[in-house]
Amino acid sequence: MFTSLVPADLDLFYSRKDPMDPRLGDLVRRVSRDHEDALKSAQIAILGVPEDRGIAANGGKQGAALGPEAIRRAFYKLTPGFGVNFDGLSMIDLGDIPVGETLEETHKALTESVREISSREVFPLVLGGGHDLTYPGLKGLVQGLDLREGQLGLINLDSHLDVRDMSHGITSGTPFRRALTELPNNALLGRSFVEFGIQEPYNSPHYYQWVRDQGSTVFTLASVGTRPMEYFLEASRIACDDTKAVALSIDIDSVRSQEAPGASASNPRGFKAPELEKVAYLAGRTDRIRYLDLMEMSPPLDEHNRTASLCASTLFWFCKGFRERG
Repeated sequence: MFTSLVPADLDLFYSRKDPMDPRLGDLVRRVSRDHEDALKSAQIAILGVPEDRGIAANGGKQGAALGPEAIRRAFYKLTPGFGVNFDGLSMIDLGDIPVGETLEETHKALTESVREISSREVFPLVLGGGHDLTYPGLKGLVQGLDLREGQLGLINLDSHLDVRDMSHGITSGTPFRRALTELPNNALLGRSFVEFGIQEPYNSPHYYQWVRDQGSTVFTLASVGTRPMEYFLEASRIACDDTKAVALSIDIDSVRSQEAPGASASNPRGFKAPELEKVAYLAGRTDRIRYLDLMEMSPPLDEHNRTASLCASTLFWFCKGFRERG
């Protein structure tokens, strides 16, 4: 299964070659072979998916296929931070899922990889790519952890509900309807799904009602207001209630375009960068969260690498929180 992964470019792993100034490029282990052996001692495994055909199928702007490389380049330049930092946190980079001849082939490969990672009790950290990729990631998590009915919780941090039906095939707008209706063992029930930061002007009332009819919770950007951390703790409580594992999916378009112009569907309203970082830190500290993906960062739309830098800092704060888990 892992033999087909494409190793991340060595040039992405930044180093100043200075023991007094270590960078994450020095600390994260690049894996090019012996993947199963590398997973034996890892806590977090990074996996890129350079695929954005699902965005095109949804009428969006392509470019997110370049997201994993841009996020890595920015992430590996960061330092391990202060206090309880990355020392002692075993992270590996497994490289990229190979893009298949069809979108379905890419999805299948992602499912297989996440299944293998999570079955070894390693945390999958997936970099996209279009948001359609969240569904195969969740499917792999369910299989890898052998989750049964109602044992998965899910939080989608996003401007959009992404619960379109499959009448036009797989698109970046379909992942969460698929999660609620197609996951093995009926692992995700509506009561354990939270949509977080949804922007009312950009979503159909039909799909909003569909989500509500499933018994799911929708926290709009307007309802969250100036208290995103407080509301995220409530979202976590809902997703964790009576479940064994929780997945968090972050669409970078949940952040306002002033700070995240390089999003596939950016708009002027959204979370502020420090708010997203604080939410990521809280998520990292939450033991029940067993999967994270970061989606729809589009380098061709970015300005001065602002969005890539924000994605990198979001991962930093998540991993810092993860390091502090009890």
